[in-house]
Amino acid sequence: MNRALMVELDDATTTAYVDRVAPWLGTTRTLQSAYRKMLEDTANEVGEPHIHAWLHEIADAAGRHEAAVDDLYRAFGLESKARPGTAGSGTPLVPAMLATARELVGDAQGLVAGARGRAWRHLRMLLLSNLDAISGFAVAEQLGLTLGCPAVVDVTFPIVAEKSRHQLLIRECYLEMASNAILYRRDV
Repeated sequence: MNRALMVELDDATTTAYVDRVAPWLGTTRTLQSAYRKMLEDTANEVGEPHIHAWLHEIADAAGRHEAAVDDLYRAFGLESKARPGTAGSGTPLVPAMLATARELVGDAQGLVAGARGRAWRHLRMLLLSNLDAISGFAVAEQLGLTLGCPAVVDVTFPIVAEKSRHQLLIRECYLEMASNAILYRRDV
């Protein structure tokens, strides 16, 4: 079912509601793209072999999640509002700028806190960036539920679950390396 089913709403009202979803899907794509970009950058900075491997695995999933935003447009019946070719074909300017800004904020906050190691400081910002992206998909899921679009939940539910597991793994990497960054002034 690609068309939302609302009881006692005319087509114009339903269409207006569904059209209001499109900007949020664009926001979700931006949040996920910025997270993926930051994740790839951080994974390449990490020297610790097991953390390096985990982050690259998570980055692969992040690319799939980014591409799934196109599925959300289809699930809402908004194919014409999607920006074709953005998922998986390179980082658009806004997500790249957002990722860079977050990396700089992480560097500044970490230095003020006495932490050495750029990769470790970026792990902290990854935690926050992934929370934003999780929220993007979770809000899309709620919009799908509200508008009676079960296909949206089919897309978002597994993504939110997987991203939540990734959040725990990133946090563990961050915590595991905290003493190196703060006490021993070493990077990961």
